[in-house]
Amino acid sequence: MNRPDTDLLVSAARYHVRTSHVRHRISPHSLDFSRYPQPFKRYEYLDETQMVRDAAAEDLSVCDVLGRIRPDICPVEFNKICSILPLGYGVTLADRSRGIFFRSAPSAGGLYPCQLYLSVTDMPDIETGLYYCDTVQGLLGKINSRPLDMKKILPGQGHAGAYLVITGVFYHSAWKYRERAFRYLLLDAGHLAESVMLAAKAEGIGALAGYDFDDRQLLQGLDLDVSCEVPLACLFLDSGNARDDVPDTQPFQPARPVPEPFSPVKYEILEKAFKSGSAIVQSREKDENPRVFQHRPSLIIPIPATDFCPGASFARAAANRRSRRNFIVNELPCSVWAAFFRQVFSGIFSAHVPEETGAAAKNFLVPAMICQNLEGLADGLYTFSSDGSQLACMHSGSQADALARVCLDQAWISRAAVNFLFLADIDAVESALGSRGYRYVMMHAGRAGQRIYLAAEAFGLGCCGVGAMYDTEAAELLALKTGSVLLYAVAAGPVKKKGNMP
Repeated sequence: MNRPDTDLLVSAARYHVRTSHVRHRISPHSLDFSRYPQPFKRYEYLDETQMVRDAAAEDLSVCDVLGRIRPDICPVEFNKICSILPLGYGVTLADRSRGIFFRSAPSAGGLYPCQLYLSVTDMPDIETGLYYCDTVQGLLGKINSRPLDMKKILPGQGHAGAYLVITGVFYHSAWKYRERAFRYLLLDAGHLAESVMLAAKAEGIGALAGYDFDDRQLLQGLDLDVSCEVPLACLFLDSGNARDDVPDTQPFQPARPVPEPFSPVKYEILEKAFKSGSAIVQSREKDENPRVFQHRPSLIIPIPATDFCPGASFARAAANRRSRRNFIVNELPCSVWAAFFRQVFSGIFSAHVPEETGAAAKNFLVPAMICQNLEGLADGLYTFSSDGSQLACMHSGSQADALARVCLDQAWISRAAVNFLFLADIDAVESALGSRGYRYVMMHAGRAGQRIYLAAEAFGLGCCGVGAMYDTEAAELLALKTGSVLLYAVAAGPVKKKGNMP
């Protein structure tokens, strides 16, 4: 039930603290499946275009795609869009009896609150305009003949052949997660952004994420109600020579969305958390990771260099990706975990593209792990260096059981070989980037999580993200400084019925 919000929310950091789980204080919440969120939005489209995917990316491996920083640029054409969208957010498994459609990118609770929109100003084989990307039914629905005016939305940014916008529908996540829904929207948006950008790279299209957009302009351009649905990220799809001018002859005539069959419950705190980050603040921090732990590391260990890399198909990995958590306690060979770590972190922390707006988030998000049964590496808590080549031991000894207790007593976490942790000093983030910085670090954690999922699939491992934890207990377990928090955890390791490791 939506309780009155009398406490004035002034920052995203305060939102995070206010929505922290406390043991024995989580209020009961029954799920009303008669009000289950729809799997996609519906519009009275101006026009519909079916997407027919080709198989251009079939021969590329996961390692090929994860290791790419910028591919050779190909023109953005309709047939490329028809491949990128199903690879990045297509339905990979349908449970029609329950109305659940699992996608190539994961989502908290399988709720998929994130939506995709495509803005086209100049692309062969498709009319100029704004489209809703219905990857469940495999179509692009035209919702406005006038494309987004990106010069106003993202002033000072370069041109692109096409833009994708990721939004989040509050109720689609709040149905289960209530006031914590903004956390999950941001993590989901990060997963989706990385999934689509990797799919673009697999198709030879350069892709950049842009977070520094004008909220008001984008809300207006998409004709959204800020109390229900909000923009979270823009994705630029390069084409070399792109015209980015909105034709003056095209009127702003948005298609009407088909209303939900029921009135969704609204949580005022979610809208406030989004609005608190409307201002764009340039970072005043140095280009280095701030400390999040109370103590210094006791040992620095290089991650072994290895040429090992499985040849698993990227397209197949995207299609087969699932949240698998039936972990078993098996030792991971050194060549496997070293290659796995390097694949995950080579292109997300050390090799971000400088012109990517919001890239400052990389400097505030600290990747770490609690590991066990890794050949040649003692069990313990480690952080990763910014270039992904070194580990710093913060605490020796197994902490997997304690982490499972902290993460709402989910026992399966204790059996994972690696629990990746994404940490940040949210006070430092807010000091440097304002409340908007919270969006950046959360989405960056989701982006890294997507790489873990795909690498795990390629290496024959299971993987499952964890966004629920007793926040204060997590900070105490990890010995974090005041203001530092665990934002996200992703468990990975050998699982039952997954076949032998490569």
